[in-house]
Amino acid sequence: MIAPERAPLGAALALLMALVALTGPLSPTLVALTVALLGVLVGIAWPDLLELPSAPGTRLVVAGTGVLGALFSLVVAERTGAVAAVIMVCAVGVFASFVHQMVRRERSRLTDSLTGTVAGVMLTGLGSCWVLAQSDAVGTGRTGLVAAIALGLAVTLLAGAAPLPSLPRLLLAALLGTAVITLLAGVLAGVGPVPAAATGLVTTVGASGSHLLLGSSLMARRPSASLAVAGAPVATVGVMTLLAVNLLT
Repeated sequence: MIAPERAPLGAALALLMALVALTGPLSPTLVALTVALLGVLVGIAWPDLLELPSAPGTRLVVAGTGVLGALFSLVVAERTGAVAAVIMVCAVGVFASFVHQMVRRERSRLTDSLTGTVAGVMLTGLGSCWVLAQSDAVGTGRTGLVAAIALGLAVTLLAGAAPLPSLPRLLLAALLGTAVITLLAGVLAGVGPVPAAATGLVTTVGASGSHLLLGSSLMARRPSASLAVAGAPVATVGVMTLLAVNLLT
């Protein structure tokens, strides 16, 4: 699966996030379900992308961290705070990664398997930031900011598949994505143009960098591995969304 084929999937996930962010009081639950789906997709593809041994165990740990992280963030975020919730989710995933290596029957490439699994766990665990951001946004009436970032991400991923050399493609994606976020953040959430543009720039560069990094893998063209390449930027932007909701409200 080449970049033009992966881009619609990543953009569709971002668009879904934007739509559920605007569903009112039910939106944190729907965002949690979307994040859980994202975690499953990345978890299924992660060992194929990195060519890891013991693929079934890695899939279970990475996908399980994404699913449990989404549900955990939805339930306990108000009690523990956003930062504590993310730390606990990632800590549980890292612990599960070590347990996975301890129970493996085949003992080859333990270091590769452990580091690759932990990397996937951190990715899907940080995806829970979308849930935390949406919960905070509902409380402050800024759900439009979450939707604006998600829509800008969708535009960034689609523009990142343009048939251009790497640098012009990156600049085009960042420019278009930032413009969309700046415009929609002002219209939907009343955010000023300067902070909105700064948010858009950080979001689009981070998402594009994540997409380019994982897309450079030798296995990235395989259909199963491409699920991770498509889903990773969406999970990554959850961190930036949480920061934006807390800093701009």
